Amino acid sequence: MNEQDKKAFLGFQQGELNAVLMYQKFAEITKNPEWKKLYLEAAKDEGRHAAILSRYTGETLQPKKAQATLLGIFYRIMPKKIVHLGVSKGEYFGGDGYKPYIGEEYPEMQGMMEDEYKHGNIFKALAKNKKQ
Repeated sequence: MNEQDKKAFLGFQQGELNAVLMYQKFAEITKNPEWKKLYLEAAKDEGRHAAILSRYTGETLQPKKAQATLLGIFYRIMPKKIVHLGVSKGEYFGGDGYKPYIGEEYPEMQGMMEDEYKHGNIFKALAKNKKQ
């Protein structure tokens, strides 16, 4: 892995770890059992992504707990439509970040990108749901 790819992958890895805590925090806070299930499934996927990226980078990173706490506060006070729309945009952005790395050198990137887009679609659909 060249230095440019490693730097990008470390950023991806940190983002995935932070997303795990964010989704876990949302699952802890929500009273909606459907949403809780979706958040926990997304957290599981993001954790798997972080583990894959760790194998590539050879680094062990820690999630930013303060960020998850702050996002939990926003989750409590913001309309869920806005939260879900923001999360969906972040997921699409993450998926787009993996696109340049899809290929033989990094075979898992395709599936990770697809997971990010899947999450984006799920949370975009929740943002459009009028029952929030």
